[in-house]
Amino acid sequence: MINCRQSAVIDRIVDGKTAVLLLEEGQKQFTIPVGRLPPGSREGVWLLVRMAEGEFVDAELDLARTEEVRERIKRKRALLLERMKRRTE
Repeated sequence: MINCRQSAVIDRIVDGKTAVLLLEEGQKQFTIPVGRLPPGSREGVWLLVRMAEGEFVDAELDLARTEEVRERIKRKRALLLERMKRRTE
């Protein structure tokens, strides 16, 4: 039985051969061969993955989610830098 798509982020790629993915729900970690990732995949990119009985079936890039997370991190970083700047003045 194939479950619905779940969000996952490519946490890291090990030795250019294995991708470590973190499922958003429950932060479950699993690995797959890099060759099974969709074109354009790299560390930090979000995917919509399909799992069947706990096994990876396929994935597609979730570019909107990837951009949303990048923007949120960018805003947080700018806020932290501003706070640090104020402390040194």
